[in-house]
Amino acid sequence: MVAGLRLLYQMAARMLLQGATGFVRFVTWVSLIGLVLGVAVLTLVVNVMNGFDRELRQRLLGSIPHLTVAQTPLSEDMRALLLSEERVSSDGKYFQGFGVLTAGSRAFPVAMMGFGTIDLQAMPDLDRSMRRGGLAAFRDMPHSVLIGEPLARYLGLLPGEPVILGVAVAQGDSVTLRWLRLSLAGTFEMGAETDYSTVVVNLDQRSDDEWRTLGQLGTRIMLADPMDAPAVKARLTTAMQTPQIVTWEATYGELFQAVRMEKSMMFVLLFLVVAIAGFNIISGQSMMVHDKRSQIAMLRTIGARRRFIFALFLSQGAFIAVLGTTVGLLLGLLMTGNVDALIDALSAITGQHLLEGSYFMSVPTYVAWTDLSIIVLLSIGVALVSSWLPAKRASELAPARHLH
Repeated sequence: MVAGLRLLYQMAARMLLQGATGFVRFVTWVSLIGLVLGVAVLTLVVNVMNGFDRELRQRLLGSIPHLTVAQTPLSEDMRALLLSEERVSSDGKYFQGFGVLTAGSRAFPVAMMGFGTIDLQAMPDLDRSMRRGGLAAFRDMPHSVLIGEPLARYLGLLPGEPVILGVAVAQGDSVTLRWLRLSLAGTFEMGAETDYSTVVVNLDQRSDDEWRTLGQLGTRIMLADPMDAPAVKARLTTAMQTPQIVTWEATYGELFQAVRMEKSMMFVLLFLVVAIAGFNIISGQSMMVHDKRSQIAMLRTIGARRRFIFALFLSQGAFIAVLGTTVGLLLGLLMTGNVDALIDALSAITGQHLLEGSYFMSVPTYVAWTDLSIIVLLSIGVALVSSWLPAKRASELAPARHLH
């Protein structure tokens, strides 16, 4: 059986590489190159989309609470439940509100986030992202505030300078604007939306009752893995009658859903390139069958079965599928590792950098082997399906009509 398979593969390779006419070989090589390019581009784009998604999650989810509970301090039962949950890494007070940040003649709407000084130690990503000033000044400076570095540049602020934050406060049947005089303790830059729209205030410098008049005061919960937020919320909700629990997905879920949808659409569109290569395989193999009609008739006459003829031409399609997918995958991984050089070369040609105006200085990439496995299976599957029809047609040729 092994000898028969070896003979089959040798005949298939010989017919594919040497036995066809020049035009048939040209069409075969075009289909192979099309499959290589399709798989390579698909691999590159999927790795880049995975990189953007992973980078956004790391930057954003390292600076915001993963779960918020509309209550502080928590009851003893709730605290005991949190301590028994292995997925919870830390918890503490949390404030959320909205206001207008003013400096000089400029004003900018912002979202307010409040943390205690000790609680900030559980958020090392914020500490690593500090550009000017630091958490020490945030702790020691009276009425301190942290803002994003791009927002500070827009407002022309430096650490130590005064800023005014206007907050809408409900008073009876009306709303009044309360002005908070703060001092800039430092700036941070995470490379995400929070750099342009968020200010961080120190909860230790005002009473809880005062913060409740300015916004929503509750408890923030940080998880070892932010993706566990829905499961932890379900457990907390089921275990006891808790106040409203909100996950990070309620605020930023649409952003990541948009990234996933864009990745899916790009995958479908680029997979059409692989499908077009499959049509080229059909054309090349059909021409191969037409060119080899007399040889097929001879093989059938000397005893070759239809199954052997079918396997012979299907093996040619399998050879194209495996070779094209393998080379395309390796080329895609090579392009992934040198994507910044490719972007720079493209920018030199067009005169405009593709990352201009974004949060990123370089193109993030992440190789997910699950996605690569899907690409390999789909590409080989399309190529084999494309080879099936010509192979079936070859196995059904009548020898008597083509022996002449």
